[in-house]
Amino acid sequence: MITIRNATSRKVHGEEVMVRWRAIVIAIILAFPVAYLLSVITPEERGHRGAALSPGVAAGYPDAPTDPTFDGDGPINMTLDGVAIKGYDAVGYFTENKAVKGSPDYTAEYKGATFWFASSENRDLFAESPEEYAPAYGGFCALGVANGYKDDMHPEAFDVINGRLYFNLTPGIHRGWLRNKHQHISRANENWPELRHAPGYGPRDGR
Repeated sequence: MITIRNATSRKVHGEEVMVRWRAIVIAIILAFPVAYLLSVITPEERGHRGAALSPGVAAGYPDAPTDPTFDGDGPINMTLDGVAIKGYDAVGYFTENKAVKGSPDYTAEYKGATFWFASSENRDLFAESPEEYAPAYGGFCALGVANGYKDDMHPEAFDVINGRLYFNLTPGIHRGWLRNKHQHISRANENWPELRHAPGYGPRDGR
């Protein structure tokens, strides 16, 4: 069988090839901005942004703590035993810039929660001005508050910014949060007055 191509058919074929190449070029051009956006938004941020219905572990964070003592129903993030910051020293984050485990031998009460400290000196500093050392948003995950809900915290996922102590759910989420920290803090500041006494995602809420 012999196929005969005349000038018209060659022209049509050439136009089809050009259309295909244009489609490929357009697809490549559009792929660059999408790839860039995916690169600047960390997996942790993507997970948290899509976690409005199921924060924390349900969002699929591999390093999310599964702390059965977490209870998010108060203005302060505390364990079911009423201990804030999982027993870590709130003052130590400011004086030593690291997570320092507190002791039940040195405690102070603030807004219905018991804060533990590593020394009597730190306890006394906190007692003199607790609002200066108490974590922002009651110690709940700052990114969660920015997104409209209260979730747990990790004692090593912290940072002190402009004299305020902030926590996040995991160290990985904290690193992502820092990329746009001022934007997240602004949104969290707007949300916190309404969320302050809202229920969190503790055991009583089905977490």
